[in-house]
Amino acid sequence: MSEIAFEGRVSAEAILSCGRRAVYRLLLSPHSDLKRLERLIELALDRDVPVQVVRTDLLAQLAGDTAHGGVIALCSEREYQPIEEMLAWVDRQREPVLILVLAGFEDAYNMGYALRVAEAFGAGWVLCDRKEWLKDEPTVLRSSAGAFERLPMSVPESLRPVLQELKRRGVRLLAALEEGTMSLYETDLRGSVAWMVGGEKRGLSQHLREMADAWVRIPTQPNAPPLPASHAVAVLAAETFRQRR
Repeated sequence: MSEIAFEGRVSAEAILSCGRRAVYRLLLSPHSDLKRLERLIELALDRDVPVQVVRTDLLAQLAGDTAHGGVIALCSEREYQPIEEMLAWVDRQREPVLILVLAGFEDAYNMGYALRVAEAFGAGWVLCDRKEWLKDEPTVLRSSAGAFERLPMSVPESLRPVLQELKRRGVRLLAALEEGTMSLYETDLRGSVAWMVGGEKRGLSQHLREMADAWVRIPTQPNAPPLPASHAVAVLAAETFRQRR
């Protein structure tokens, strides 16, 4: 049984609230403010998770270089939603959906920041491919302020057939590209949309670009460097949210 250490109260509360992974133990520092952790402890007890007060040096060893705030949850890897569940969700929606397709993301911090803004601006589902970020779930969860646990996510072996199914259901596939032919602020985003955003190393692959219904650019100042991928997600999701208000 492999255990992953998730540091901090925010991460632990998100894990215990959402039930997307097995939780083996909740470890607390002897110096913890139990009043501040009352809700966290209640969540653990409701799920029959053992709560243990352990030495601070053990917490430090498990956390490594990361600040733990006196709280560590020992858990399994996250369970991701089957593609069939996502497609059934799309079929049930009466309002336009917003889906994020994060392709080629490598950095765990970048993924976490992208998920945080995705949740803030109403993304209903996130599709990702299998990349390096999967190896560092604690960083993804911490940098997302818990959104990694709360958002429905699917990680298929291949994105292409999934995107084809979305197109059949009337979801527009929009590729965010520097060389996009349409400005973000001239693009109608009031219908169902799946934003495809590439990671910073390789960007969107050619086959994903070819599947897009439109290539959309984020207008910036001339000669400005490209936005980090997570910042681009924030701009795209915020504009989609604004148009639907």
